Amino acid sequence: MNRLPPEIISSVVQYVQDGEIWGRTRRIIPLTHVCRYWRTVVISAPNFWTSISTDDRKNLAELSLGRTEAAPLDIHIDMDRFQENNWTANLLRPKVQYTKSLAVLNPPWRVEDVATALPDFPQSMPNLRSLKIIKGPIPDWDRTADPFGSFSHSLRCLTLKNIPLYPSFLNLGTLTTLSLNDDNFHLHLDTLLDFLEANHSLQSATLCVSFMEPSLRSSQRQSPIGNQLQHLSISCMYVTEVQALVSNIALQRGAHLEIWSARLNQILSGISTTHLTNLPSPTSVEYEIQPRRIRLSGPNGSFSLDSFRGSTSDLFVEFPFLPLANVREFHLIDHESSWTPRLSPATDHLSSLPSLKTFTFECETGIPYLSTLLLNSSSPPSLTTLAFLNCDLSDLSVEVLTRFASNRKNTTSTRLHRVVIVDSGGKFPSAASIDALEKHVPAVDVVRGEKLPTDLWCVTVFPSSKQ
Repeated sequence: MNRLPPEIISSVVQYVQDGEIWGRTRRIIPLTHVCRYWRTVVISAPNFWTSISTDDRKNLAELSLGRTEAAPLDIHIDMDRFQENNWTANLLRPKVQYTKSLAVLNPPWRVEDVATALPDFPQSMPNLRSLKIIKGPIPDWDRTADPFGSFSHSLRCLTLKNIPLYPSFLNLGTLTTLSLNDDNFHLHLDTLLDFLEANHSLQSATLCVSFMEPSLRSSQRQSPIGNQLQHLSISCMYVTEVQALVSNIALQRGAHLEIWSARLNQILSGISTTHLTNLPSPTSVEYEIQPRRIRLSGPNGSFSLDSFRGSTSDLFVEFPFLPLANVREFHLIDHESSWTPRLSPATDHLSSLPSLKTFTFECETGIPYLSTLLLNSSSPPSLTTLAFLNCDLSDLSVEVLTRFASNRKNTTSTRLHRVVIVDSGGKFPSAASIDALEKHVPAVDVVRGEKLPTDLWCVTVFPSSKQ
């Protein structure tokens, strides 16, 4: 162990520290006890000790700050703990100017009390890049006086939960990521839209707001705001609030829009579908049964509807407005096997997918879906690839698949070229049934794993969120 190069030891430290800020220092202390060589390597790297939390004991926080030198600090303050451990302010004062990331949880009744934990906040943090302030819905803070003064223009990421957008926040124009959660949003919608538009570098925004008064969500703008958003997530309690936000934020080509709501049919009424999805021609669809979720993506961006509920379990009946004519990839996910018999109609309208080439199943029981797909006269003529992830495929289901492949080879110009079966539990069909299938399908891949092969997809199905 004492012959490992410092780079390997550094990788071990980073692996152990992975996760939330709080507790990082406690997790690497045992690594300093391996041997004298390890102790020297770990202690001599200032960036290993930059996570300071009120969850730590005073002597551990003091030890960490003594080893950070001038490295950027990640500070996590739980104000409930701060009331018990009020040593934080004295320890931070000599090095507070090096703070890069700050998270304040459970701030008290008076917002001014945040400054007691952080000397001369926020002016004392000229290099602050990430700020997170989270509190419960009660008690309410004073929404008139701004207690923070001004923030540095180095701030890039801002997360507020039940914290008003004070003028000190509204004056920021350099954010790249914004997360706003407010059950009693007190500003006018146009003020929020102006703020989003003024941040020309803003790439990701999560908005979960409920306006205090209905009059606050009536926009006077004549056209949607201009922006550079690549990811927008909207989750609101009331239909009119979602409509007001979506109607006034036009996304750029390539952006991803998320809507979390249980009343999507009401939300979508009266809003231009083209403007809403920014996807006149999606090429991929991911349809998850439980929880209910639709994700579409294509060259113009991506769009998802999350956590919705409807009167039907049929995607094509529930959302007839979805433009599916050019969809080449369809991914069906169902983790609730008890729902399977009710959901087989989800594949009854495959004539709506004339360009479909790849159909993937991720479900415990694939037989009802498979039978409905393969025995349906409207199966897409261009279908060339079928893939199954963690499906309990019996020999009977593979026999149905073999019959389908044989019929396609004999009756249509487009034959089934590839079948992929991926399973992490080892529930594979017998070798004999696979041999029979290979007589009609040029490529049959049966592998153990937890993910489908990446070469199945022409485009990324769902871009990852930086949130």
